[in-house]
Amino acid sequence: MNFIEEIKALIEKAYNDKEINLTEELKHYHEKDIADAYLELDAEKQEFLRDNIDEQLLSNIFSYFAEENIDVIEELPNEEIADIVELMDVDDAKDVLDELDEEKQDEVKELMEGEIKDDLKLVDSFEPEEIGSIMTTNFISVTTDLTIKEAMKEVVNQAGDNDNITTIVAVEKNDKFVGTIDIVDIIRGKQTESVETIIRHNTPYIYAHELISDSLEKLREYNLDITPVLDHGDHLLGVITSDDLVNIVDEELGEDYAKLAGLSSESDLDEPIRISVKKRIPWLIILLLLGLGVSVLISGFENVISTITVVMFFQSLILGMAGNVGTQSLAVTVRVISDTDLTKKESAKLIFKELKVGFANGFILSVISFVCVFLFLFIKHNGITEGTAFSMSDTLKLTMSVSLSLVLAMTLSSLFGTTVPILLKKCKVDPATASGPFITTINDCVAVLCYYGLVLILFYNLIFH
Repeated sequence: MNFIEEIKALIEKAYNDKEINLTEELKHYHEKDIADAYLELDAEKQEFLRDNIDEQLLSNIFSYFAEENIDVIEELPNEEIADIVELMDVDDAKDVLDELDEEKQDEVKELMEGEIKDDLKLVDSFEPEEIGSIMTTNFISVTTDLTIKEAMKEVVNQAGDNDNITTIVAVEKNDKFVGTIDIVDIIRGKQTESVETIIRHNTPYIYAHELISDSLEKLREYNLDITPVLDHGDHLLGVITSDDLVNIVDEELGEDYAKLAGLSSESDLDEPIRISVKKRIPWLIILLLLGLGVSVLISGFENVISTITVVMFFQSLILGMAGNVGTQSLAVTVRVISDTDLTKKESAKLIFKELKVGFANGFILSVISFVCVFLFLFIKHNGITEGTAFSMSDTLKLTMSVSLSLVLAMTLSSLFGTTVPILLKKCKVDPATASGPFITTINDCVAVLCYYGLVLILFYNLIFH
């Protein structure tokens, strides 16, 4: 069903009939659908919507404009932006403010009031790569000295400002973290009993200064509704919600994808050319230098190339297939090791598996290439050196060189594509960075050595006659 069209029709109806309670009607729809409908309204209807719905609902709708449609927020007066943002969760508010230009951001912050200013100051105190920079203060907490009845009353009181009520955080009076409580246990518990009886004391938590990349595995493994975020004194600062986790995973995957492409970060559709060039040129320069290194390596086989020029026909085939299989192994390995820390036994198992896969694929393709290369040389019916007649034995030896080097290069490329990221992970280096220049160049070197090395061995007497 097209909810967006329904919402637009509802707004149109309310615009013509001022008696309709637009807030109550729109509460039946998800804020994301309302946000999408808002984008399709003309300026007059957009202003009508902003003026005729509850401020909290408006704030929830505008939280969906934090990235792709930030211009929707930017075009509003600073006072109106401040009113909208101060009702958002701190993580959403930070996302919106971070997208505004620095001057406008400062002006909006000056106009904001309430606890959100302190919450933003806390979140901004952490580095962008730290968990504390993406946590939210949208949670409910109760102290351990309450009865279950008193805890339930506290939940009701706080629920007006915080809607993450599935899991309640239990703290001591000084905000020191104790554990969590399921809302179901509060509902079912005996009213007169202490809240201590229903606290889960072994709830996983995370420290605010931990790196997001290092924390991701723990967050995904436990998959909690909320994960408490603590300072080093074990005092509760905020939480990471399941929604936050989805966003973190999305961003991390985007970054890994960018690194697999040899970029420093994701490219944005509206990103200025200057910024895109700045991101890409360092890696391209490194690739250029490493590519020159491969060219130097090839030059070491000058005698082979000058004597048997036909070998150049198949160089791109060997290098290309080695690069493809190495990239496949790299992608599989980066994905596996980003999900979990492998033991030595598991690492060995992964390496051996990719080695077998590389060999199997190489063997199949080497058989196909043997047939294709032989037919090509047979139909061409020229000698493998200039001015010589066709020789079946030389043709078979050259075909064998291509086939054997293909299976050998693909097997070794799978090995390097798996071992390099594992070793980098052990050295506390992001394994995704191994992708672009390093794995590609290693695979090119391996392919060159395998191919020209085999040709040199099989035609040694001919080359150095």
